Amino acid sequence: MFASRRISAGLKDFLWAAFFLTLALFAAISSSVARRNGLLLAAVILSLIALSLAAVVTLTAVPKLMRRARTDLWSGFRFFRVTRRGLFFVLLVFLIGLSTFNTGNNLLILVLSFLLAALLVSGMASNLVLSGLRVRLTIPEAIHAGQKTALVVHLRNLKRGIPSFGLKLRGRKSAEIDQAGTTFFAQEASFPYLPPKGSGKTRLECEFLFRGVYPVEGFEVRTQFPFGFVVRGREVMAEGQITVYPALIDLNNLLLRFPFLQGPELQNRRGSGSGLYNIRDYQRGDDARFVHWKSSAKLSRLMIKEFVEERDDFMQLVLSTCLKDPTPDAMQSFEKALSVITSLSVLYRKRGQSFSFYSGEFSVQVDSRRETFDALMGYLAVVQPSSESLLDPKMIREGSVLFCAGESGMVRGVPSINYLDL
Repeated sequence: MFASRRISAGLKDFLWAAFFLTLALFAAISSSVARRNGLLLAAVILSLIALSLAAVVTLTAVPKLMRRARTDLWSGFRFFRVTRRGLFFVLLVFLIGLSTFNTGNNLLILVLSFLLAALLVSGMASNLVLSGLRVRLTIPEAIHAGQKTALVVHLRNLKRGIPSFGLKLRGRKSAEIDQAGTTFFAQEASFPYLPPKGSGKTRLECEFLFRGVYPVEGFEVRTQFPFGFVVRGREVMAEGQITVYPALIDLNNLLLRFPFLQGPELQNRRGSGSGLYNIRDYQRGDDARFVHWKSSAKLSRLMIKEFVEERDDFMQLVLSTCLKDPTPDAMQSFEKALSVITSLSVLYRKRGQSFSFYSGEFSVQVDSRRETFDALMGYLAVVQPSSESLLDPKMIREGSVLFCAGESGMVRGVPSINYLDL
């Protein structure tokens, strides 16, 4: 609301200044015509009127416009670049101004005035187009390293009665964090037109090469409206972050090498599980709920379903972050271990299988709730190797699988995977 009132007041001041300057220009031209016709008194009066109108604009409107321009510079209007078209226009203005100074031709003075007014209008129109904008970024539920993903950028025009044209938007890089692992900050979204109090959205196809947290501190909005002489821009502040989980990998070969990673097993024998084991003839005392009606109708006798036995074993993934020699190869192995754990977690979740995770500094019981799974993924996105082991042997129970660097980190009686050899 405050921004809208401020824009309306600035537009009102500009229109009043333009009106008085137009009157001053008309009086100056009339004074020149009167002087040529020998009406010296009229020429003097019209000249005084023109100077008075120009003085009124200089003493009233110009200070307000200067204060507002200075405020705009401190409110995010930081990007300014002259285009080729703008360079040609400035050169044209310079040549016409030089010709006007040498010849004193009134027509050239009028043309020069219109060209300078076009520059003034261009700057003010760009500021109006860039003001009153708000950005919102919609992030997918899960982003994994190495996968292309689509982010949706929403841009809203908060101005009342003033549309925005020709906007280009791009994420602002953080100086403190290396953003070389993503194409997000190189993607540019275009919004050709935003109506007053309207909004638009577009998709950004980008890729994150490495896991981690990518902070979004704001966006750069630029425009060449209205004449394309300059690229004018500003920063739109935003707070948030993009969390990228470790990469997903194919687990087929790993599950063949380490069958214990399958978790709770379905035993191929009769029991009370949910999987079908066999269909047999009805026997006296069988529960009618287990009648297989389709087979019974086909064979003209009662048939009974038998189910496989399901073992509900405890499953825990344990990660030792101890990496005493963090060479590039060891760090690559550590990243692969995180990818394996992430892929296993996704697999268990798809199966509806509960499990727990423990690393010494973080533990969580992952069940059907989304927040427990997100907590694990958030930890795997930011975890870094440690110089010493953080594991408590009392926390490693039967049914755990330990991922460690080297045989020295293995625990007796616990299935272990040396991720340096993966």
